Amino acid sequence: MSVEPTAQKAIQPLDVDYDAIRSSSPHRMVHGTEAWLIRLRQQAINVWTAVQAYRTPSGIRAVIARLKEHRALVTGGNRVKKLVRVAGRSHWRLFIPANTSPLHVPFLKGELNRLVPHNSGGHELAVVFLSVTKKCPLKCEHCFEWDNLNQKEVIGPEDINRMIENLQSIGATNIAFTGGEPMVRTREMAESIRRYKSKSQFWILTSGFNFSATNAAELRSAGAHGVVVSIDHHDALLHDQFRGVQGSFRDAITAVKHALDEGFLTAISTCVTRENATREYIDAFMEMAKSLGVGFVQWIEPKAVGHYAMKDVLLMPQHQAVLEQALLDYTYAEAYKDHPLVVYHEYYQRKLGCFAAGNKMVYVDTDGDLMSCPFCHRKGGSLLSDDFRQSLEGMRTAGCTDFPSVIG
Repeated sequence: MSVEPTAQKAIQPLDVDYDAIRSSSPHRMVHGTEAWLIRLRQQAINVWTAVQAYRTPSGIRAVIARLKEHRALVTGGNRVKKLVRVAGRSHWRLFIPANTSPLHVPFLKGELNRLVPHNSGGHELAVVFLSVTKKCPLKCEHCFEWDNLNQKEVIGPEDINRMIENLQSIGATNIAFTGGEPMVRTREMAESIRRYKSKSQFWILTSGFNFSATNAAELRSAGAHGVVVSIDHHDALLHDQFRGVQGSFRDAITAVKHALDEGFLTAISTCVTRENATREYIDAFMEMAKSLGVGFVQWIEPKAVGHYAMKDVLLMPQHQAVLEQALLDYTYAEAYKDHPLVVYHEYYQRKLGCFAAGNKMVYVDTDGDLMSCPFCHRKGGSLLSDDFRQSLEGMRTAGCTDFPSVIG
């Protein structure tokens, strides 16, 4: 589906040299011997963490068996042969701390605990998407918060801090600010990041709006770790039409440039519609991502919520098959070793089950309420409440309506 013809007619091409908007500090894709040596170090950390967590041969064997089961289901036993090198740190996955980060071992212990329970601590949540504003200047075709946009704000700066404190009290490795458009609250985010950065990695999920060089520098100075910029077509005009605002493509790729310039771990997130679920489109999009210099590209399937509510937008099996084959190619094939790594959540959900619903991930909406994920609009209690732990446990027990609980 597409936006209304009147909106398409109103949004016209801009005379912009998009190729000139490139960072001089692109992420470096690492492979070959260098990647093998980094992986060897990671394996040693994994083994040592498992020994610390379980302390018995039977416990260590049990968790290793679970890890092999996961790998076999997802990759057929293949190993990722490339990684992203940023500011002296190496990354295989978007929301996994580098193995030199002090958050890496608490994250690993949390992951192991989900597979085979232990009593050695660790983070309960790998990723929390925290909506900090209802405000947004865009009119995106696929917006899951459409009904709440530009309504009266409910949460203020102190509420944001309280929610972060609650999340960190149970261990939250990554906290990703979203909205709305979170860059309308740059100052508040910077203050919170500066205050709480020692216990979590902080991310900004943005359309590119207001992500100026000055704001990028402020957020990086405060201690923000990563930036995910939404880009929904490699063609500037079609992106602007999808996003409902002229110039939004220019803003998005400019935000990528500023994020890379400041040393953020930088990714692109894109909604792949039925029209775009072709190998020709995917290859063109990945070439654009490579030219921009990002290390990761996240593919998201459209869901019938928000602005897409009651609309026939879900990808069909034939569309998913195209994306899944492309994921495997861009992850493992030698021909794509210098392209960004791909994150495709729905692929892993179909293989392993749902990682959300309070399992590894949870979404906090613009009212401060807990939800299973951004696309599951079933409130499960408030993160601002004293009994948020009970709400989170209830969400875990209820699970996901579309996928089984993640195997473990």
